Amino acid sequence: MRRLTQTAVTAAMLLLSAHTLANTDMVERSAEARAAEASHNAQRESRHQASAAEVEAQLKQQMAALKALKAEVAALSDTFSDNERALSEKETELTLATGALGEVYGVVRQVGGELSAELERGPLALTAPERIEQAQAMARADRLPELAQLQALPAIMMADIRDGAAIQPVTLPLAQTDGKIAEAQLWRIGPFNLLSEQGFAQVDTARGLATLYPRQPDFMLPGQGNALVIDPAMGELLDQYQQTPTLSQRLAQGGLVGQVILVLLAIGALIALVRAAVLLRSQLAINKQLKQREANDNNPLGRILKVYHAQKHHNLETLELKLLEAIVNEQQGLEKGLSMLKLMAAIAPMLGLLGTVTGMIETFQVITQYGNGDPKVMAGGISMALVTTVLGLVAAMPLLLAHNLLSTRVTVIRSLLEKESIALVAAHADGESKA
Repeated sequence: MRRLTQTAVTAAMLLLSAHTLANTDMVERSAEARAAEASHNAQRESRHQASAAEVEAQLKQQMAALKALKAEVAALSDTFSDNERALSEKETELTLATGALGEVYGVVRQVGGELSAELERGPLALTAPERIEQAQAMARADRLPELAQLQALPAIMMADIRDGAAIQPVTLPLAQTDGKIAEAQLWRIGPFNLLSEQGFAQVDTARGLATLYPRQPDFMLPGQGNALVIDPAMGELLDQYQQTPTLSQRLAQGGLVGQVILVLLAIGALIALVRAAVLLRSQLAINKQLKQREANDNNPLGRILKVYHAQKHHNLETLELKLLEAIVNEQQGLEKGLSMLKLMAAIAPMLGLLGTVTGMIETFQVITQYGNGDPKVMAGGISMALVTTVLGLVAAMPLLLAHNLLSTRVTVIRSLLEKESIALVAAHADGESKA
């Protein structure tokens, strides 16, 4: 028991001694850490102090540079003001010295600009390019014109007047409609146009040549007219003529509705021609039958005569009904196709109205999407509306006229048949009364 107690006391003393040693070690390490941290902080403070001194030195340097720049700006401002005053004084002296020459300068520039613009539009741009260069030099001048320039200006104007009164042959590169370029002889019609054997040619100043217009006016066709016609607008009228739609382009503007109207017109015209030929042949055959006694079934009157000969043994009332039936049958054959022709004549303007409404709807849609600032955007719908209206009227009028003429011819033939039938019935009745 005593030994156990001694052992426990010894163990407790050992534990207490180990704990004391551990605490002493921790105190020493903590002191070392504080010393290291103090050294690090001292180094940081030293670096910060050095950086602050450097920044302060740079600030002083920049402030000195700013002060120098401000002084330089002030000096330059004074110099600029002095130059402005000197320039104003010089301009005043120049105005007093030139006097009315300033107006001359403005007039020369204006006339030079107008003259160069006019020459560039016409054929003189290719035949006399040096005049354009002189006129442009006067228009771009930034100082008073010299005496030589003032003398050259009226000379250019007089030369322009002389050329405007003459028709002269010139040799220029000419671009054909197929794209080939070759030297050709043309005639310069005053300052207005260039004329070749193929027709009018336009001036292409960018390439320095003349180009044939793809479409020539009708009076320029070979053998058409003896008078020489010019474009006094120096090509503007011919340019507008190139943009004028052809007949096929006009028809294409009608769209699908226009095509349907044209198909109706073609079918109606075909029906009218066929029926006109049939009625004409029937009329000729009837006229021939009137000169013959023997009935021939190749014409309406001959067939009615055959009906009369076949039914003349019946009483008078039955004979009249048989002849009336034959006349009605012949009338149906003569009027064949006329109802369809009349229907097409009535439908054509209605289709034109449909195209008009469709074109206006398309125009309003374009206005809604793009506005009405550009008339060219709305031109498609308006063209469709107008072209379909015209096509409908153009198709309806000849079809109505054809229907009226054919109906009149049918009426004439029917009247002739009725007249002959009445004559036959009257002769038959007269024969019965005598018998």
